[in-house]
Amino acid sequence: MTFKCDGCGHLSVAAGRREPTPWQGNSTRLVLDGLSTWFPRQLGKRAYEDVPGVIASMATEAYQCLTIEANRAAVALARAVVEATAKDRGIKSGTLEKKIDKLFERHLIREYVRDAAHEVRFGGNEVAHGDLVAEPMDSVTATEILGLMDEILDEVFQSPARVQHRRAQRLERERRLKEATEPASEEPPQDPLSTEVVSVTDEPPF
Repeated sequence: MTFKCDGCGHLSVAAGRREPTPWQGNSTRLVLDGLSTWFPRQLGKRAYEDVPGVIASMATEAYQCLTIEANRAAVALARAVVEATAKDRGIKSGTLEKKIDKLFERHLIREYVRDAAHEVRFGGNEVAHGDLVAEPMDSVTATEILGLMDEILDEVFQSPARVQHRRAQRLERERRLKEATEPASEEPPQDPLSTEVVSVTDEPPF
C-alpha cells in the first residue's frame, strides 16, 4: 500500500494487511506490523555540527545507506570517513592502518578509539576485497561499525568542540561577573586653577 505524507507530499510504501472488525459488521481495518514494514525506513537523522562538511556528509550518507540495507556501502563509507578524518588532521601518507596509529601517537584519539578505528578499517577491507561472499554483511554488524565511526568523529571533532564551547561560555560569564563587581571609576580631581572665577570690574585696583 502507498501513503502520502501530509507534510512533504511524498509517498511511502508499507506492507500491511486488512483484518475484519467484527464490531462494525463487514468492515475491515488496516494493520501495519511495526516500523520495519515501511519503505523507506527512517533510522533517525545524525547531526555532525562540529565535523568538517565533507566528512559529515559521508557519515550521513553512510546512515542513509543503512536505511535501505545497503550494508556494504554503509561500511565502505565508514572506512572512508576514518581515512578522511586522519587526512584532515594532517596525516596523509601511509596505509590507513598507519594513519590510525599516527592519530593515536599524536594523542588525537585514545587507545580504545584507536581500536574502534581499526575495527571500522577491518570491516571496510572485507567489503573492498570481496571477502563477504559466503557471509554477507548484515544490518546488525553494519550498524555496530557505523557506531564505532561515530566514536571516532566524536573523539576528534565533536568532543573538543564541546569543551571549547564550554570554556568560552565560562570565560564570558567570569568577565560579566568581574564587570558587575568592580566599583565605578571616580572622576579625577579637577585643577583648582582651571576653575577659578576672575571678576572683571571697571574700578581701578587701588
